[in-house]
Amino acid sequence: MNLETNLFKSFFGYGITIFPLLLLIGPLISELFLILIIFFSFFYIIKEKNKQFYKNSFFIFFALFYLSTFFSSVLNFYNFDAIMGGILYFRIPLFAISIWFILQNYRVFNKKTSLFYTIFFVILILDSLFQFYSGKNIFGNEILQNRISSFFGKELILGSFLVKTLPIFLIYLFLGETLNEKKISIFYIFLISSVCFVVYASGERTSFGLLILFFFTLFFISKYLRKFIMLIMIVFISMSAILPNLRGVEEPNPATRLFQKSYNQILGVGEERYEEHKKKLFSKVYIFSHDHHGHYLLSIKIFKDNVIFGTGTKGFRYLCRNKIYILEKNDGCSTHPHNTYLQILVSNGLVGFSLLIFALFYIIREIFVCRRKIISQNRFDKYETSKAIAIAAIFINIWPIIPSGNFFNNWLSMLYFYPIGFYLYLKFINEKKIS
Repeated sequence: MNLETNLFKSFFGYGITIFPLLLLIGPLISELFLILIIFFSFFYIIKEKNKQFYKNSFFIFFALFYLSTFFSSVLNFYNFDAIMGGILYFRIPLFAISIWFILQNYRVFNKKTSLFYTIFFVILILDSLFQFYSGKNIFGNEILQNRISSFFGKELILGSFLVKTLPIFLIYLFLGETLNEKKISIFYIFLISSVCFVVYASGERTSFGLLILFFFTLFFISKYLRKFIMLIMIVFISMSAILPNLRGVEEPNPATRLFQKSYNQILGVGEERYEEHKKKLFSKVYIFSHDHHGHYLLSIKIFKDNVIFGTGTKGFRYLCRNKIYILEKNDGCSTHPHNTYLQILVSNGLVGFSLLIFALFYIIREIFVCRRKIISQNRFDKYETSKAIAIAAIFINIWPIIPSGNFFNNWLSMLYFYPIGFYLYLKFINEKKIS
């Protein structure tokens, strides 16, 4: 069968493009697409004996991480549901490999994909702003906990979604040649600045911090994007200073949650009743907040009894109320430790944790390698620039010093591995150009 048939190009090629929309619609559709693309990709990889997709260091690394997840889950049997997440986790890394395969065989970087993302972000921005000013979005979803959520409703993940999909949007804009070093569109500067404002207005402190880190990393890597990034930041700061003041009511006030509330939580203002049984860091501050501090203390206690292979993907939630680990007043117990590195340490033990640390140092190395390559170039290279964007996206996903969601959550795992597929495609296409 010819891989270039219009049917498969449309379904899988453009399916990769609209994958963020599938995630927005719901987990069932995105999970179904993930399974289909894995079966399709590996059917042709095996059929055509295309060894580059599985005979490489990345595939070996993914296999090792999966094995650590598999064994940690099987060795710690709580119930059937608890171990299935670990057993079936292999599909998530294979998703990244499948994206690489599809991007290499189907050229989907064109004006159509750029237009789709543009319309997608415009609709999401307009709905978010409507909710910010009126109190409800177009479907009637109200503001909860003084945080806008747009189409996500009760799930307060709007900022996280935007931060994780914005880099892919930028990749499509540059590879589709909608933008380049000299072709800086005022429209896209305002559009991306508006995305940044919505992340700010969502009140998601982790997402806002990662957004700043993403642009800082990209500014450091690529000399060709610095003017573009500075213009975005100027417009974003102007929006942040003006738009909240146009509302008739004080709440939600993003600055209050992002800065004042964060400051109070770190110092433990209002949490004095807990200080008798939970010591602050250096007797002065909590790590991010009282609740996060408890998660982290409890994680370390559980890890000490499960050093090598950990407790399994859902071990933390089953053990945190065990009387031998429980903190005073049940502090710290939750579904996960709320930090990726502590979660992997507890779930996968030192085996999985060492692999994550290796991945972090590898990405840091790639940041400097990509920066040197761009500095040495005398002209703008859309592939190298796009690779820099993918590297920055992966970097913020594995940034260690910040609260995070559940690493093994299907929705979040897909978003973590989504840019990895683009990175693999861009890395190997750049190496092919050089050779």
